[in-house]
Amino acid sequence: MAAKPLIDYQDKKILIVDDQRSFQTMLKGLLFSIGARNINFANSGESALSQCLETQFDLLFIDYNLGNGKNGRQLLEELRSKDCLAVDAIYMIVSGESTRPMVLGAVEAEPDDYLIKPFSQGLLKTRIHRVYKRKQAMKEALIALKEENYTAAIDLILAVQKEQPRYRQYCAQLLCTIYIKQKQYSLAKRLLNLEISKKRVLWALIALASIAHLNKEYNVALELCNEVLDSNRFRVEAYDIKARCLLALGETKEALKTIKQSVAISPFSFHRQHLLADIARENKAYNSLINACQSLLEMSKRSIHQDISHQLNYIRALFDAAQNSDNEPDKEHYLKETKLALRKAKTDQQLFTDTSFDTFEAMCLARLDALQGNYFDSKKSLCAVQKELEHSESELPLDLYPESIMTLLEIGEFEQAFEQLAVFKTKSDKNTDFVEAIMAEQAGNAEQKIASFDSHNKKGIEEYKKGNFSLAIEEFENALRFAPMNTGSALNLIQALLQVLQHSGSNKVELKQKCLNSFKIVEGLNLPESHFNRCKELKAEFKRINAL
Repeated sequence: MAAKPLIDYQDKKILIVDDQRSFQTMLKGLLFSIGARNINFANSGESALSQCLETQFDLLFIDYNLGNGKNGRQLLEELRSKDCLAVDAIYMIVSGESTRPMVLGAVEAEPDDYLIKPFSQGLLKTRIHRVYKRKQAMKEALIALKEENYTAAIDLILAVQKEQPRYRQYCAQLLCTIYIKQKQYSLAKRLLNLEISKKRVLWALIALASIAHLNKEYNVALELCNEVLDSNRFRVEAYDIKARCLLALGETKEALKTIKQSVAISPFSFHRQHLLADIARENKAYNSLINACQSLLEMSKRSIHQDISHQLNYIRALFDAAQNSDNEPDKEHYLKETKLALRKAKTDQQLFTDTSFDTFEAMCLARLDALQGNYFDSKKSLCAVQKELEHSESELPLDLYPESIMTLLEIGEFEQAFEQLAVFKTKSDKNTDFVEAIMAEQAGNAEQKIASFDSHNKKGIEEYKKGNFSLAIEEFENALRFAPMNTGSALNLIQALLQVLQHSGSNKVELKQKCLNSFKIVEGLNLPESHFNRCKELKAEFKRINAL
């Protein structure tokens, strides 16, 4: 009597996702020969997602490269996020590429297996059976995990570990993940130390390093990471933890060197590119910062990470580089790249669902003008956006607050900038560590400018009160050198100029021109009520004196 087959393939719903018809035909033939009959096809990640939203497949074979759409990794992430995969479904990534970055990028997404084309029927069957056995043994525990019933999951995992020793390490890894998720670090450490007492397995050493980092035991974590990397220099998780520890210890240059090694080995990780961006910014390594933000933008497209923030952060990185460049050709290069990025962004309209592209573009161009010294145009753009928002009875999207804040700091409207910063910190519900770090740096850079502005502006007010109007003018003009578009100081200057103008017998043409130039700073702008009324009074006074 023939042995009953391990899997009844005839009952299994199978999906093959590949943009090459020849591979679809070849794999269908292999699966058909082992008994599969319900075989479906998709030519793209988008088509596969659509089918998976309607049908829960038992076996999925996904090519990593799927043309211009989602790749296999992005598809797996989205299927998980939309709960399209049963706990016992088998998801295999297949690829014709065997380069290390590609393989590690696929493996880091944690598919059930990874197959390199071409492969035989025997290898295919062996791999499917291996995953199937493990998933069937762990099915109840995996269901409990999915439902976040951790107490039941732990009991079920321990039972499998006892009954089926072949899955002991896999069970240990699952238990460790649960303990860390619940912040039960002592239980996780006890389990991991038991594992490495038998053999210093790398996954356990990496998990111990991660816990040491979470507990701020940075030197312990570094020692464990170095042990892992001495054994296998391609374990990128160890580089990531090591870079975080070095950053926490203030060794920013070593942290940058370490995370660059990690990215060079496996660049297709979202969290790794985020870490590179953070560390590059700390080091003021602007080219690395720009490259990381550009990678995040490209990886986010057509994935569950797609968000306007990645487009903005790329442009912010370019602005940051331009603003901090001492070399004029470099600065021009970064600003040119910014304009190019804005033109490209216009074609990615799928990003602009909650934020209008026109508003986004106007805010970016306002900052661009500020960095190029076109302060008046910059302020006009900001005010035009505000008027448009008021006309449509809407508010500036929180995503664009940083652009407004950093532009206001650049043109010298410090009070308004810090008011918006307080609102942004209160209202923003996104992870804004990266953005807040950039804004904090901008605010820090502006401190000296603010101090110099305040000093001259206060001296100007004091001299004005004493009746020393010429000295007051000098101080207000000095103040505006540090804050070119500061409305309050511009109005102070006009007030002092009018006092001299009506009592001066000479230099009237020069004084009038200075008044007109100062009025330009506030003309046509959406001013606070107190400034608006004051400006109106000063204009009337200027007309009266001019008529005389």
